Amino acid sequence: MKSLRIPENNIYNAYLIEGEDMELIKSSAIKFAEKLLLRDASDEDSDAVPIYEERGYESRDEWEDSVRKRVSNNEHPDLIIIRPDKPEDNPTTVSVGNIRNNINGTVEIRPYEALYKIYVIEHAECMNQQAQNALLKTLEEPPKYVVIMLLAANSDAFLPTILSRVIEIKAGERDVKAVISDMISEEWSRETVHFLSEIGFRNGKEILDFTDKIIKEWKVPLSTFLCFIEIVLRDVLCYKSTSKIELIYGQEIAQDIIKMSTSMSYEKLGCASDNIEKAFRDLPLNVNKEILIEDFLLKLRQNY
Repeated sequence: MKSLRIPENNIYNAYLIEGEDMELIKSSAIKFAEKLLLRDASDEDSDAVPIYEERGYESRDEWEDSVRKRVSNNEHPDLIIIRPDKPEDNPTTVSVGNIRNNINGTVEIRPYEALYKIYVIEHAECMNQQAQNALLKTLEEPPKYVVIMLLAANSDAFLPTILSRVIEIKAGERDVKAVISDMISEEWSRETVHFLSEIGFRNGKEILDFTDKIIKEWKVPLSTFLCFIEIVLRDVLCYKSTSKIELIYGQEIAQDIIKMSTSMSYEKLGCASDNIEKAFRDLPLNVNKEILIEDFLLKLRQNY
């Protein structure tokens, strides 16, 4: 089983833990948080009263068991988990209100029990520009006891000012075959690649309708959608260069991959890849996901 270790020698105020496997980086972040919450000032200061005595526990073991249980149940008062909250029916955005209410509005309150107050932001790449700017205010001068962990699929979605204030830790990437295999098992991916193989013949209305389907019917996270197209374009380039079908990651969608390889020149594939990179960079800047997808698909149509 894969694992990710976060260094414990020097504790920083902010981390960006990046990786495709959100469950892996989340479990690693929670384990790290648990270790911080188990730290006791009396370990380094003989004059300090042990936490377990302050909290009324019979022994340190009893207190540590309580900490582990409360972390596991997401009940520890000094561990705050923040998740996408907008829109309400299909959360895909970490809103500015979420950051202001749960981080900016609480960082000045000292830890209730532990030496640290820890914030874990799941799918942090879903923070829009306003949310990132709000978080930046805390990152600029955080209290010493605050630790903020941003869990994200990639760092491209973050403003440079955010990246300059975090310690980046990259998890090992999942095998691309496993990633696309998971995606292809879902209806949206097969229809997407078939749509892409015929996009040169699609009119503007069809592209707008397909975008609406991605966002509202299938409710595909934008980062997942872009990641899928990125792998598809890799397969198209690979087959165009080698004509070897066995090198295609998406074997189940190979016929559409081959069809795309005959329609796109190397120059046009390069333009499409540049547009993917731009779309990833624009994730935190463009609140309107429909416009971002429409713009990408319209540009892709031009590359056919």
